[in-house]
Amino acid sequence: MRAGLLREILVFKELREHQSETGFVVKEYEEVFRCKGYRRKMSLVVDKDGISAMEQFIGRTIVFQVRAYPIIKDSQRVVYMNNIYEIKMIDPQRDNTLILTLGRVDT
Repeated sequence: MRAGLLREILVFKELREHQSETGFVVKEYEEVFRCKGYRRKMSLVVDKDGISAMEQFIGRTIVFQVRAYPIIKDSQRVVYMNNIYEIKMIDPQRDNTLILTLGRVDT
């Protein structure tokens, strides 16, 4: 992968627990990592009738290619363009990169 392709900024957040002064435990997503990625184009799946099988899901799913960092995990969330996404799949590649499939989370 060429370094010039990495233009989009991804913010990875992880669920962490904090205890307040009164002892109440609060779970919040905190930023743990920031990196650049390349947004890949989605390809439509067409069946014999010419209809896309992924038609209803394509607007909520995006695919990114990032460099392989050991800090990236399935349980994290990703903030991209002020939208929150959960990691659906991490696909390691041979060239020390990861393909991340992200699904948008309703807030």
